[in-house]
Amino acid sequence: MRTLDSRSGLAGAHGRLVLRGRHADELAFELRRAIQANLAVRDRAYERLRMTLERFDLRRRLAGVKARLVAGDARLQTVLARRQHAFTGRLGAAAARLDSLSPLAVLGRGYAVCWNADRTRIIRDAASVENGDQVLVTVQQGELACEVKDRRP
Repeated sequence: MRTLDSRSGLAGAHGRLVLRGRHADELAFELRRAIQANLAVRDRAYERLRMTLERFDLRRRLAGVKARLVAGDARLQTVLARRQHAFTGRLGAAAARLDSLSPLAVLGRGYAVCWNADRTRIIRDAASVENGDQVLVTVQQGELACEVKDRRP
């Protein structure tokens, strides 16, 4: 270094080199710090985007929808079973009322139905038949073929 300083054009080169080296070190340090800061900003942005994507993840959203559908289906099945039970009870009561009004139930209580001979109309009035007419009388178990011998209005 002394030989370099002894030459006129290179005098003070060592000091300038040291200063330039320091300056290069400072620039390298600043560059590293800027790169790290830039990476930190990009990492935070990446993390925000990743979290946003996770919120819109279809698997997660569909799992939530599926859970709501399963719960809704269970509630519907419960309501359906309850309503079906209620309607079955109402249907049974209506069927019992209807059965009590049916002609066969009336016959079962000891009543009979009297028809004309060709079974096209029910005889409701004794005046609508004459002596000698054929009639059919339906009872609970079977029918009777009868001939009118006497009528009493």
